[in-house]
Amino acid sequence: MMLTLAVEGNTQVMLDLLLILAAAATVSLICRRLKIAAIAGYLVAGAIFGPNAIGLIGDSASVESISQIAIILLMFGIGLHLDRSDLRAGLAPILAIGALSTILTTAIGTPIAKLFNMHWPAALTVATAVAMSSTAVVLRMLQQRRELRQAHGRISFGTLIVQDMGVVIILAGMPVVAGWAQAARGVEVAGAGDAMDIGALLAKAAITIGVMALVIVAGITLLPRLLAEAARDSTNELLLVLSAAFGLSTAVLTAYLDLSPELGAFLAGFLLAGTPFRFQLSGMIGPMRDLFMAVFFTAVGLQLDMGAVGGIWWVILIAFVLVSMLKMLTIGGSSWLLGAPPAVAVTTGVTLAQAGEFTLVILGFATAAGIFEGLEIVPSAMIAVVFISLLTTPPLMNVSRRLGSLAVGWPQAPWFRRSHFARNSQDVTGEEGYRVIIAGFGPVGRSLAEKFMARGVKVSVIELNRKTVEKQMGLGRHIVYGDATNTEVLESAGVSTADAVVLTIPDDDAMLRACKIIRGINKRAFIAARTNYLSKAFLAKELGANHVTVEELATAEVMASQVLNCFDKDFLKPEPSGPTSSTPGETETVSPASS
Repeated sequence: MMLTLAVEGNTQVMLDLLLILAAAATVSLICRRLKIAAIAGYLVAGAIFGPNAIGLIGDSASVESISQIAIILLMFGIGLHLDRSDLRAGLAPILAIGALSTILTTAIGTPIAKLFNMHWPAALTVATAVAMSSTAVVLRMLQQRRELRQAHGRISFGTLIVQDMGVVIILAGMPVVAGWAQAARGVEVAGAGDAMDIGALLAKAAITIGVMALVIVAGITLLPRLLAEAARDSTNELLLVLSAAFGLSTAVLTAYLDLSPELGAFLAGFLLAGTPFRFQLSGMIGPMRDLFMAVFFTAVGLQLDMGAVGGIWWVILIAFVLVSMLKMLTIGGSSWLLGAPPAVAVTTGVTLAQAGEFTLVILGFATAAGIFEGLEIVPSAMIAVVFISLLTTPPLMNVSRRLGSLAVGWPQAPWFRRSHFARNSQDVTGEEGYRVIIAGFGPVGRSLAEKFMARGVKVSVIELNRKTVEKQMGLGRHIVYGDATNTEVLESAGVSTADAVVLTIPDDDAMLRACKIIRGINKRAFIAARTNYLSKAFLAKELGANHVTVEELATAEVMASQVLNCFDKDFLKPEPSGPTSSTPGETETVSPASS
């Protein structure tokens, strides 16, 4: 009987996943034809095929579980992308912008939400929820547009980090707000007069801090050694399994400590970001994360109840406009106040003007805690606001730079004579001089690097040999551990701004895949590759390579050149008076007898 129930449960999970992916793929293909972002397609798919429309997909517990995994993977990926070296120079102002804008959005948004006939606890909850922007949408689009390392991209990323970390504090304080909501409704709070066990609370806090400290110490000291051992496997399967196990175990541990599992996943990713394997891992986990995010955004669409919100559509539109304008002002204004140039501030404000996935998480926790009791229309209306907000984010981000350019002539904040963001408003990799990326640092790659560097060319290296990476990093060379067919690794090496990419990897199939990916990222870079066979050279040319060296032909050419060079030297010698004999190891030369 139990086995039958388990089989039925697994079948339901697979069926839900199949229906969601099929619906998301179908609608997204149509959106692609219409040049609409894929995330918008996922949202529309959920709304069309959900329980409140056609009813093909039910809002089941399995869908909720898959969505939870998607959020955990998202936070894990955010931790992996947290490049401490990039953020270090402007870390303080970036984090300050995130904190100030979140506080301002909550403070100004609370009285605005109160105008929609909510009590103060509900208004505060809504304001804190809409203060969260969409990490999934914004981060993905910034990566696709190669803007993550520009000034507005770095500010956006830092602000999203602060917001995501703030979710932990918000959820921890949710029981207090729930008690306030009950008091606002005139309901006596059970146990309100009971004395709290301060000793037990302090003990639990001490245990939590101690366990998290152990996780951090283990992640800094033990984890890199384990990953180095796992990296001996040329397939990188063990590296992926070990990293995923560490991320999920940290998420489970934080959940067991009554903290958010998303916090544990973020912490695991952050610790892994301190290792040389971060880019390879990010690229390997990326497809799985994107798959689950498709499920997550489709699940968001499932929650949209058109029947419930159809009668107040005008209220929802007003709320959407207010949320967007409020966040543009608070985030853009905070950026300007803390030193960002006006153009960067406006671009950042438009980029982060939406409500996000953690808005839905906070609303879900608040609903479960009873904060919206008697205000059941509020969560449904806010889901509709988030739906519209996410739907309009891609087009808004497409015009964000154009809107930012309108503010070029506006004055800088007078209390900042020199702004760090003004000095870094362009891509940080935009240095003068030629830049070449060498994929594969064997004998050929080393020889090329020496020749390029002797001519003053900046060289970045991609290599899968762990020992080589560690040695070259110790010598101060810019080298990235990873596979040249991994998009994340290529982007981290700077392929989007490289002038040339040289593929010296001996694997012909990997070389062909790399040619296609590189040409898709950088249309102008000169791609040079090596191959063993002439047929592969033609394929590489079709996939975007500018020059391909066929080793067999190159060997023949070099050998012929050496032999002919030897002949030329011999012809220049004076004619000997008689025949000479050669010793073993020397070239035998027979010259004609003298007359």
